[in-house]
Amino acid sequence: TNWKWGKTPINILMLSIAYRGIGIPFFWVVLDLEGNSCANDRIDLLKQAIDRLKVEKIEVVVADREFVGTKWFGFLVDQKIPFAIRVKKNFIVELGDGS
Repeated sequence: TNWKWGKTPINILMLSIAYRGIGIPFFWVVLDLEGNSCANDRIDLLKQAIDRLKVEKIEVVVADREFVGTKWFGFLVDQKIPFAIRVKKNFIVELGDGS
């Protein structure tokens, strides 16, 4: 979430748990930047959740199209975390088998 309070940027990377159709904020970090988070920020936040919840409890990570990148996707795949991430229509996705 990226807002401005007057001229001051407020950028919060938030991880929520979906429960009965409602997103409940669970972990978050205030980022000292404007714009999108980087893969390291996302990975660090998700690692905090994994430490508390255990990876087996994560049914799926749902994210918008700014949450893309080789390092981020690689982390999700390596951890065997299912994900549903919207991408731009011109974004190329290659599967491990080359397809």
